[in-house]
Amino acid sequence: MILVAALVALSGSLLQAQPDNIVLDHSKSFGKKGRSPVPFPHSRHIEAGPSCKDCHHLYENGKNVLDESTLEEGNPGVHCSACHSSKSRIDLEQAFHHQCMGCHKRFLKEKKKTGPRLCGECHLRK
Repeated sequence: MILVAALVALSGSLLQAQPDNIVLDHSKSFGKKGRSPVPFPHSRHIEAGPSCKDCHHLYENGKNVLDESTLEEGNPGVHCSACHSSKSRIDLEQAFHHQCMGCHKRFLKEKKKTGPRLCGECHLRK
């Protein structure tokens, strides 16, 4: 029982340690596509209810085996670009668009409050 309480407290502190807002700036990966970095309200997504594994993943044999305790600031493996590169089956741009827009479209279909789905709604003009 004490162990469970300690794990719950630890996982909560890891979530609290994450910045409320993250800027997804992968201009080095995308080259000169001309799109601006994307502000990402991390805390709003946590409040909306998806689990960490709904966005963060590490697949082995078709199963998400991600250890959520690795999701802490400073761990380079947390970043999407750690696995999604121009050489991977799903590159970084495809991964973002599939993951983010896919979830937002699914929420819209389920008549739930959702986030942006169009280019200019995420890639804000400077």
